[in-house]
Amino acid sequence: MDTWIRIERGGFYPRAVKSALRRALGGAEPLATLCQVDTGFDRGAVFRHLTIASLTERAIIQLHVDELEGGSVSVATAVRRASDIAGYSTMEVYADPENASGLTEMTIALDLGGARRLEIEAAQCEDPHCVADHGFTGTSFPDDMTFRISAAADGQDALAEGLAFVERLAHLSGTRSGAEVAQ
Repeated sequence: MDTWIRIERGGFYPRAVKSALRRALGGAEPLATLCQVDTGFDRGAVFRHLTIASLTERAIIQLHVDELEGGSVSVATAVRRASDIAGYSTMEVYADPENASGLTEMTIALDLGGARRLEIEAAQCEDPHCVADHGFTGTSFPDDMTFRISAAADGQDALAEGLAFVERLAHLSGTRSGAEVAQ
């Protein structure tokens, strides 16, 4: 689906979002775009958030729109060179894996070198009767932008857009597999 139609259909302040994205694109046309609306809760109030990732031949544009009290919004925009994409990973769920068909959901995570997520858990030894404190162990993951798309929540067209986005990422990064790029 066309980027501008997707933003309009999302219904989340489309004029403000399109204006900010057009400015960030600087006249370039988006080759592939992901849009995701989320809902958050803060002190008993419900707020919506919109995250957009849009690719051009030379750049990746990230927009994050937050709904504020009183009906206003804040729009944060980041523009990076496409060559700054350190990597990406995908996770795909298939209803019919034997035939690689029936894609029901996918997660796309982009590593832009800006943020990391740390998962920490208690370290353990092999002895099931051990009660000693072995400290902690952790794993660090890139966590700049993550999009989860499901057919049930977002529709098949959103999954098709996700696949197109990954194919464009593969093209820009010099890989054509569409799978994970080594970091």
